[in-house]
Amino acid sequence: MKSKIFAALGTAIISSQGIFAQTGNKLNTRELTSALPSEISSVTKTSERFPKNLNNPPQLTEISRERREQAYAKLLEGQRYLLRAKQERYLLSTKQAPSEVALASVGRLAKASLQKAVELDPTLAEAYTALAEVTLSTPPNSLEEALMLANIAVKINPDNYGGHRILARLYTIKSKFNSAEIDLAFAAKAISEWREIARLDSRNAEAYAFLSELYAKTNRNDERIEALKKWLAAAAPLDTGFYQTIMGGREELSPENASLKLGSALLDGRQTREAIEILSRVVADNPENLRAIELLSAAVESADANLSVIAVQALSQAVYANPENSSLISLLAQIQARAGKIDEAAKTLRSSSDKFSEKDKISAANLQIVLGDIYAGAERFNEAIAVYENALAVRGISKIAPVQFEERDFAIRVFEKMIQVFKKANRPNDVKSLIERARQLLGKNDLFPDR
Repeated sequence: MKSKIFAALGTAIISSQGIFAQTGNKLNTRELTSALPSEISSVTKTSERFPKNLNNPPQLTEISRERREQAYAKLLEGQRYLLRAKQERYLLSTKQAPSEVALASVGRLAKASLQKAVELDPTLAEAYTALAEVTLSTPPNSLEEALMLANIAVKINPDNYGGHRILARLYTIKSKFNSAEIDLAFAAKAISEWREIARLDSRNAEAYAFLSELYAKTNRNDERIEALKKWLAAAAPLDTGFYQTIMGGREELSPENASLKLGSALLDGRQTREAIEILSRVVADNPENLRAIELLSAAVESADANLSVIAVQALSQAVYANPENSSLISLLAQIQARAGKIDEAAKTLRSSSDKFSEKDKISAANLQIVLGDIYAGAERFNEAIAVYENALAVRGISKIAPVQFEERDFAIRVFEKMIQVFKKANRPNDVKSLIERARQLLGKNDLFPDR
């Protein structure tokens, strides 16, 4: 997992847009010396070498224009090597030449150029950011070294976007993001850095996505909802590799994913109306999204009849556009029933079941079961039994012929529902008759009738 994270960081960071865009130096050399983080002194690599330079008497005077120009030239040279490293890493990942040795060689060249840039101008924040990138993207990779270098960059220039993003990503990793128990101290640092990214780029989808996840893991649902709303309004991201790696490749930085998460967060916060509005739109846009259907169903279960109308309107449009989606039809009918419109639900299910009956008997029969359940829930017991019998007939199960093996589970499912209805209707003789019928259809050795 660690190697995958370094690979994702290396690829994402090198290819990031605008990482060197913030070029203003906010502190002079004397101010920088006091602003550097105290933990830098414990590092024995590049991150220790350059802060020491800041204490040398020749550097305390204003840096000349000539030295700044030379420093920028070295910075650009280092950036070119970084881009070359991206190419080398791609070739390595696709098992083409060159090798890991070539990648390490390019990394050394990039580091040498960037170290020279910092020697020439110790206040050049972008050089520290680039050094952090080199440390992450080329062997030997060092997460701690990159953290120190990125911290220097943002101390020099608080608006250094690249430095903040490196810190945000590394603190997210160190927070044990995917473990059962998150590290609260590093989670707080990650939240702080993702907020900085959002401050510098108010439409950054990655920042709001990670903020929403970190808020969820630290039980801050109101802030989670706010972050998710901002994610919905964010721009389409170009760089999704790190997010997908951290999330195990299961999710995307898409508006649809943000909507699903927002619907779930609103449900957790008992904001049912907003949840139904959001989830209804998701289902209407993508009727194949089973997770959205599941969440909408849960939302409607906890809603009153007035709120159910919102979902009915959206689902009716979705069913009209996708008449062969049986899950969508079932959900629409169930919501209609919860709103007290039993006959409308029956009409929806019967018409759809009739359409399915010729080409998809399984879906047609399942829709009949949904209708039977609705009637049973409304204590319309005779209608429920009639619909369950029809479900057996649609599936091709005779009242007298033995049930085929592949139809056994379906038959048992319907028999169980019919038995429950007879019990609720206080019709014990019908229960006994149905059990005997099941024994004949399923066979004498079947355990269901005895159970």
